[in-house]
Amino acid sequence: MIRIEGRGPVALTLRLLLEREGIDRQALIVDPIDADLPDWLGSRALAVSLGSLQTLGRVVPQCAPNALLESPGLAAPITVVDVSRARASGGTRIRATELGTPLLGAVFRYGTLHRLLREAIALHAPLARPPHNQTASGEQSLLTVIADGETEQRTGQRTREFEQMALLAEVEVERECPGWAYERFTNEGPLALLPLPEPRRRALVWCAPEPQCRARAELSETAFGSALFQTFGPGLGRITLHSTRHVSAVTRRIGPLRPATDQVAIGNAAQALHPVAGQGLNLGLRDAAVLARALGDWRAQAGPLAATLDRFESHRRRDRETLVATTDLLATLTCPDLLKPVHAAALTLIDFCAPIRHTIARGLMFGIRSR
Repeated sequence: MIRIEGRGPVALTLRLLLEREGIDRQALIVDPIDADLPDWLGSRALAVSLGSLQTLGRVVPQCAPNALLESPGLAAPITVVDVSRARASGGTRIRATELGTPLLGAVFRYGTLHRLLREAIALHAPLARPPHNQTASGEQSLLTVIADGETEQRTGQRTREFEQMALLAEVEVERECPGWAYERFTNEGPLALLPLPEPRRRALVWCAPEPQCRARAELSETAFGSALFQTFGPGLGRITLHSTRHVSAVTRRIGPLRPATDQVAIGNAAQALHPVAGQGLNLGLRDAAVLARALGDWRAQAGPLAATLDRFESHRRRDRETLVATTDLLATLTCPDLLKPVHAAALTLIDFCAPIRHTIARGLMFGIRSR
């Protein structure tokens, strides 16, 4: 028996992937799904990479890249990522066309992705989790997968405080650039404006030290739009607030993938990353895909489960460590105004060096695959 703890996108995707691998749904012990999400969570923007869309598309056909392009109301495709130093010339742009793909990723609202996964699961008989990690017959479950929830304090956990908070909101821009996602590096931290399905609507992730974040959350709508315009620049024209503002702490936590011999942690239960580049969910979905494939092979070959889980952990180590190092670096790319031209020039150099640019793009879209 496999017990899956979690009700978020990573846990729901794992359930569907395991069934696709031939693991009978009667062998799964799962949490009941809560369809009533808090407003702040349901409206949260999720940046989903091309590789993650391909994974989701195997179990939710509406999430496949080509299907999303034909149904733009579900998510906003990302075709260009524009990275620059705020209020400085130069930068780099990653385009789907130069990589030979229809898109680089897409932005879902959490509630939309959660609903699509729930609907896919509803095609099968509903499952419920018996209490105390036991089956209805009283038999202990063989493996517990902790798939959601912030990493808890565990032996071997690594934590990093960035001395930043993230201000999250939706805004409306005067000039729309369909498919463009923007990442600006400021003196305080990264700022992202991501496309949403509605015309001229953007999801804002604005990272800065706590005093600045909290002060901006209290500004009037007019003053807030003006402050954002001054920081982001004139590229999208006038910017107006279109939602409530939420401020959340930013802490990187990395926990063990194998908390115990009969447990595996994936997704937010294994790692919580800085929101720069929006890679947390993508890392969790890759965890789920690799684990489902490993358990499918284990079912087919009837080998020892411990060896299968060891291979899973080894397979995921390089991808996770590389992404942690990358997001840590991006989160701390702040520098005084004196060095701003150097930072901008470095980004421009990447723009002129296609092999480096393409390597970065493919790493963010598909992760780092172990050999």
